[in-house]
Formats: sequence, structure tokens, C-alpha cells
Amino acid sequence: MMGFPMTTQGDQRQGQRLQRVLAERGVASRRKAEELIRAGRVTVDGAVVTELGTRVDPDRAEIRVDGKPVRRQPFRYIVMNKPSGFITTTSDERDRLTVMELLPQSPRLYPVGRLDRDTEGLLLFTNDGEVANRVMHPRYELTKEYLVLTPVKPREATMARVRAGLDIDGKKVVPHEFRIVRETPRGVLLSVVLHEGMNRVVRRMMEAVNIPVIDLRRVRIGPLSVAGIPRGAHRDLTPGELASLLQALHLESRASPGHPSGPGGRSERSGARKRAPAKRPTPREERS
Repeated sequence: MMGFPMTTQGDQRQGQRLQRVLAERGVASRRKAEELIRAGRVTVDGAVVTELGTRVDPDRAEIRVDGKPVRRQPFRYIVMNKPSGFITTTSDERDRLTVMELLPQSPRLYPVGRLDRDTEGLLLFTNDGEVANRVMHPRYELTKEYLVLTPVKPREATMARVRAGLDIDGKKVVPHEFRIVRETPRGVLLSVVLHEGMNRVVRRMMEAVNIPVIDLRRVRIGPLSVAGIPRGAHRDLTPGELASLLQALHLESRASPGHPSGPGGRSERSGARKRAPAKRPTPREERS
């Protein structure tokens, strides 16, 4: 499964693969970009490149496809209230519904982190690699909040065990916050706030202390909230939200990353481009 292309130290020293740069700039998918390169339709600084894996400096190299310059697209940041029935990946060999079917086709955006197929809630998309890397990197301690619906109110001793930290895959996971929000006709709503981005970490924590999970939903990533976004809809970050996110990621002093294109701050009801959205079962868990 494909996610946001991560920037590594090797990429910074040696440049990025040409097909990856073409994909990031919305020319084509990575596979189609490889076909363009093999066909001799891509030039770098005036020279035709046909070898896959050729590395270029995306900030300095002049890249052209069929003679037309390939320029970096303005950064865009979209938040979605992901519905159930969609997997968080840019493509799927099993032809399952993906979250990309709910987004505009241009510019090419990538999901930041993951939510499982049956999980609903906040999902961030962008073509800004630095922001994506920092949102996912534990060093920046961006908190994620989840709401868990369980049928029975947990005992205080159980709540204390979770707050003290649980061993998940040999790592002690201590929540930033774990509390009871309220009781509802369907059960008790719990709030779990974490820095960790381990696979299915919230569900595994609940399983470790025998707290049954009816519903699980992500409602916040750092300063970003899912409030006000209808299920299955998405919208661009407002200027204020973007400023708050950059500040949380210690990027407030960098040059402006560009303004979101499209309807700023307006929710867009997102229907799948190919198929109708799946019916809503119970949300599950997050894969960060």
C-alpha cells in the first residue's frame, strides 16, 4: 500500500528519484511516470533521461515532460471526515474503495497516517512532505484524540491501569489523557489522547484491559478538529488552522507554504468517483 512519500536523509543528500518527483508534482502516478521516463519523454536540465531510479534535486533541476516544464504545485492541505468502508491508501491491488476516491483528482495529495477501513474520523491530506513527516514523527509530539464507545463503564482500577501505561509490542504506551466523557444510551464514551502512532494502538490498549469497543473514531490531530465536517466530506484548512498546525510543528518561521486552492474552509460533500460509499458499519481503529 502506498502512502505519503517520506523524505529521508538519503534523499536529501542524493536527491529524489525522478519518477517520485513527477508523481509528487501531479504529472502522473509513479507507475505512469516510469513509463514516461522509459519512453524518453522526460528531460532533466536539457538531457533526456531514460534510466529509472535517476536521482535529481527537485529544487534546482529543470524537469520537462514532452518539452513542457514540470513545476512544483502550490501546497494544499485538506481535512476529511473519513467514512467507514474506505481504506487509507493511494491505490489498492484488490480493487477496494480507497479514500482517494473521495478527493479531487488534482493536485495529487497523500494521506498523512492511516485509519483502518471501518474507522471514521479525521484524516489529513497534503502534498507538503515536510508537514506530513512532522505530523507522523513522534519527536513533534502531536497529540491525536480518539473517542471510544464501550457498553459498560470501566472500573476505576481499569482506568488507572491505562493511565499508568500498557505494554504494547514491548513498548510502554502511556496516554497523554484517558477519561470518561459521558454516558449515552448506547454506552459510555471514553476519550484517549496519544502521541504514539503504532498500528491499531487504541484498540490494542482497550483489548489489553478488556474494555470492549463498539465504536472508535479519531476526532482531533493536534490543533485540527473534525467538528463541523459531515461524514464523507472534506475541506481545505482555513488560514488560521494552517497557521496553528505550522506552529505546533515548529514551522511557523518558515516561508509561506502557499495558499490552499479551491473553496477555502468550505465543506465539500464527497461521493466516490467510481462507486457509491459503503454503508456505515461500526468504526474500528487507527493505523497511524
